[in-house]
Amino acid sequence: MEETGIVLETDGSTAKVKMMRSGGCEACSASGSCKAVSDSDNVITVANKIGATVGRHVIIEISSGVFLKATFLTYMLPVVMLFVGAALGGKYGPGIYSGMPADFWQATVGILFFGLAIVIIRVYDRILSRDKELMPVITKILD
Repeated sequence: MEETGIVLETDGSTAKVKMMRSGGCEACSASGSCKAVSDSDNVITVANKIGATVGRHVIIEISSGVFLKATFLTYMLPVVMLFVGAALGGKYGPGIYSGMPADFWQATVGILFFGLAIVIIRVYDRILSRDKELMPVITKILD
């Protein structure tokens, strides 16, 4: 996957790049109100293997495998954990305390598992952010 951006600062082998809106943004019906690419949140750290300097427009490449894995982890893991928690809560919750209906246990344990998934994602993100092999890379200077 390729995106474009502007180099804001460099630090040895890495650079901070402000991402630009991609072509997919224009086709999206929510492009006018989308906060995914706001002015303050779209700065990422990338590997600067070609020596891009501050102010240059660059193309950044993100490995498809890494992108798909991150997308799955971010969107699917919480949903899967929610359903697993609801199933476990419905099955074992009434055995813990029969005074509460199974629906209560399904909702409670499902929400707890959803929260656990968020914690797992944050920990996994911090571990992976240190891995230089998974970092997006500047592949081309445009100007």
